[in-house]
Amino acid sequence: MAVKYKEIADGLEQEIHDGQFDHTKKLPTEDELIKKFEVSRNTIRKAINQLVNRGLIYQVQGSGMFLREKSETDYINLGSLRGLTKDLTAKNIETKILALDVIEADEVIAKPLRCEVGAKLYYIKRLRIVDNEPFSIEISYFKKNIVPYLNEDIASSSIYSYLIDDLRLQIGFADKVINCEKIDEESARLLHVHPIDPALIIENTVCLTNGTIFELSKSLFHYQKAKILNRINFK
Repeated sequence: MAVKYKEIADGLEQEIHDGQFDHTKKLPTEDELIKKFEVSRNTIRKAINQLVNRGLIYQVQGSGMFLREKSETDYINLGSLRGLTKDLTAKNIETKILALDVIEADEVIAKPLRCEVGAKLYYIKRLRIVDNEPFSIEISYFKKNIVPYLNEDIASSSIYSYLIDDLRLQIGFADKVINCEKIDEESARLLHVHPIDPALIIENTVCLTNGTIFELSKSLFHYQKAKILNRINFK
């Protein structure tokens, strides 16, 4: 079952995207949210903290919780664990499946995944297309004992919506490494760039709330189209 404060945060985020608070530019008070969701103050505060960390709101002591201004350009949120479709909500996103197979972990992949050599994994390679232009190539490995089933329908949509909403995985945190490399010929062809062009690369090691690694991924972004956003809150 999903953690209650995350459910509340997801619901409020959807309401923010739907424009339900555009007229006031702020969220209801803590007391109003407690009454609406019938939960404790601690649960509401955890949900609010989620929205702050997602860069959706900011708090002013004594005045309330205000919506942050929506940027005119969509960015990849470095602090997000919810996938491209959640980051680029204003864009039309298509997905082309390049590979979807069950494989056995070799020594190279087993070590960072902290699994046995020979463990079953889902290997997925996808081309993400944003507003009819190639945007990124995503290569992912999922432990099959945690993600027991994936198919092309799921992989063609939002994998993370499936993991969270259907499998009810308690996704906790991720380590992200960002670097740039010259792109290889196959990737250059898919992204419509030259092989000597650079690619922005984000590598993810994603864990459940109990610390278990369940996914390794690598995303190669079109260097002219991808922009990274990392919002920092000073406390």
